[in-house]
Amino acid sequence: LNPKRKKSLWQIGIDFERYVGYYYEQLGYKVRFHGALRAREDLGIDLICENSREILIIQCKRLSNLKGIPVRENTVAQIFGAAKFFESNPKAFFDRLGVSNAQPKKTVSVRPVLVTSYELSETAEQFSKALDVEVVDNFVVGKYPVIKCNVAPRTGEKIYHLPMDQQYDTVVIGDQEEECYVETVAEAEQLGFRRAYRWKGDGVE
Repeated sequence: LNPKRKKSLWQIGIDFERYVGYYYEQLGYKVRFHGALRAREDLGIDLICENSREILIIQCKRLSNLKGIPVRENTVAQIFGAAKFFESNPKAFFDRLGVSNAQPKKTVSVRPVLVTSYELSETAEQFSKALDVEVVDNFVVGKYPVIKCNVAPRTGEKIYHLPMDQQYDTVVIGDQEEECYVETVAEAEQLGFRRAYRWKGDGVE
């Protein structure tokens, strides 16, 4: 979270996605981090946010305000198309993330959303209105508790994950009552959570 820490463009983008995901989790959505896990195969979808009424298909664009380069219309068209593609076969996307039994109800609506730290070009705004793509612009990243405290669904084991841990972006917070975010390792351990092990394929470290 240190703003002075030097980061790659990839890490800057991931940090933005994680904060946007946290934001939507606080709004009551179950958030799956598709872009962080699928990288160049994400099909333009960074986050899949789901509640009982709708699924938001979100693309995140962190841009420099100093450079003054806005989001272009091709990005708006991409997230619109990605949402339609998801809507045609949502199970395939959840399978890509290793999520079983996640087929949403047919009555749940699917909506494309674009979240950016800057703004859209004039043409991109016209595209968003014509395609009914929700736009959240000038989105500011703030400080938040980044340690994920997760309860394993099968065993009930309480495990905390740091941002550099392997399973961090696969962990969904909010499925179990005791799951939460905390600011420090000490706080996580006081709540009875232990550090996630490193998975090596044939065992743990």
